Amino acid sequence: MLQERIEGKWIETFASVFKLCRVESGTVVAILSETQSRPVNVQLTELALHQLGAKAFHLIIPTPTQTTNIPIRSTGASVVLQGIKPVVEALSNSELVVDVTVEGLLHAPEVSAVLKNGARILMVSNEHPDTLERLLPDPELTIKVKLGLKKLKSAKKMSVTSQAGTDLNIDVTDATPGAAWGYADRPGLMSHWPGGLCLCFPQEKNCQWHTGSCPRGCQFNFQTLYRNHR
Repeated sequence: MLQERIEGKWIETFASVFKLCRVESGTVVAILSETQSRPVNVQLTELALHQLGAKAFHLIIPTPTQTTNIPIRSTGASVVLQGIKPVVEALSNSELVVDVTVEGLLHAPEVSAVLKNGARILMVSNEHPDTLERLLPDPELTIKVKLGLKKLKSAKKMSVTSQAGTDLNIDVTDATPGAAWGYADRPGLMSHWPGGLCLCFPQEKNCQWHTGSCPRGCQFNFQTLYRNHR
């Protein structure tokens, strides 16, 4: 595995993504991490924000006790905020939250409260900086993602078949569509890096194949999360 140390090129990598998030001199940015966050990503975030002249501050929370016996990383179902009101309020009063927690806040129940005042959130997946460097957001890909989202909104059915016998059919009528292009550039928007995908959340009764529930018991309203993805 590559060494986890500060590299100048990775400071530039993080800075380039933060620029896509409209970070500039004076932008107030909260760096949210936990005690088990990957230190190199927390440090790169701070250095890149400093390079851009942002007014950054750290919020570090002790990693909560494990509630599952399987390893989980970058699921987006973090419980690290634990409903702590002062923390949620500090995040919601920031312009941008850089989320470098282990699992990420994508499906955390507190996200709607963080976004309500116009804060935007960028979830940085808990990966080695080399991986993040290779999977940089691409503004040209954003165009394709938005086009895919438009098509998904008008779709009625999704089918997946294969020579191995896969035969999955999902009614996506009235499903909640969403998309992520890897950067958060609008107030009230959450995105994640790496990004570049379209997805939808169909009514459970419309899916003819079910895998079970999330081990974290996600409670977040996906309609709220993706309301600004247009």
